[in-house]
Amino acid sequence: MAVKSNKKQVDKKPKKPSNNRKFTIWRSVKRDFSKLSQQRRSFLNRRPHRSFRLTRRRDYRRSLNIPGYWSLTSEVWRFIWRNKKIFLALIATMSILTLVLSNVMSQDTYQQLRDTMQKAEDGGLGGVYSTVALFSGVMVSYISGSGTEGGNLQQAAGIFLGLLTWLSSVWLTRAIMIGEKPKMRDGLYNAGTPIIALIVIIGIFIFQMVPAAIAVIIYSALNNSGILNQTPILMAAGGAAILIVSMSVYWATSTVFAMIIITLPGMYPLHALRLSGDIVTGRRVRILLRFIWAVVMTILLWAIILIPTILFDGVLKGWFNDINWLPIVPTVGLILMYASIILMSVYVYMFYRKVVESDSKKSKSR
Repeated sequence: MAVKSNKKQVDKKPKKPSNNRKFTIWRSVKRDFSKLSQQRRSFLNRRPHRSFRLTRRRDYRRSLNIPGYWSLTSEVWRFIWRNKKIFLALIATMSILTLVLSNVMSQDTYQQLRDTMQKAEDGGLGGVYSTVALFSGVMVSYISGSGTEGGNLQQAAGIFLGLLTWLSSVWLTRAIMIGEKPKMRDGLYNAGTPIIALIVIIGIFIFQMVPAAIAVIIYSALNNSGILNQTPILMAAGGAAILIVSMSVYWATSTVFAMIIITLPGMYPLHALRLSGDIVTGRRVRILLRFIWAVVMTILLWAIILIPTILFDGVLKGWFNDINWLPIVPTVGLILMYASIILMSVYVYMFYRKVVESDSKKSKSR
């Protein structure tokens, strides 16, 4: 026979809320604070400087055993010359894409600038000064993006092509230096992955240069208003503007290296900035002087090529008036712009490699 078991009715009493959840939240908060404390200690160990304290020279002085200015520059030029077919193909491709997008200095803009300089020359300005002013106008037009045809969409496409040129040049340089034989199309197809991260780095660089821009704008406004006519005020305002600009450039030095580090696979913008900051700590001024040297070499390249082109354009169109529409100077300026991006990217990458190799050799010797 089946025996039925009677289940006893037990009154369930409500359980008291346990403190496990409170302990879990406390452990989570404690763990987060511990991580922040570890990150802070790690940061202080990497960076010897302290706020409002005089840092001793022995604590921040770091060696920089790399080739000299001329030696590194000649090495960069030899590298570009040995691989000129790849880089010329990259310049040609980007220039054609830019011409198709109409994001180039218009011939009308250049003609207006040339007519203005011609009037100034007729008014007593020397021919050399007018040529230099015309050269400066063309160069500033390409660097700043002013005077180009098209709207905002075309200008955005031009910025995208410039960033892609930087990434492709760095990718090709890295591939060649490790012994590979890439083609130009390999760089275009494979180098665009970190472009969003590079845009973030560029945005941070622009933010770092905001104080310099504000200082220049305020100085220009004071100068135009006539406040700077008095010598003491002029010296004070000029000194303050130079100091602010220098501090902004000094601050942005590590960001230039971050534009190279960000091309590594799986690299995030803030991590790249942290690594670049660790690299330049203790030798920021010496690294900044190298970057200034690269900028000076780039300006000399523009002057050597563009000034004779401006003179040739003036003579040629003075003989043949029917070819005034021909954009000789804007086209050469466009080619020089992409050549400058490639030159700067190769220089900064090779400079970065030299610094990292110098640090690795020093650590191995220890």
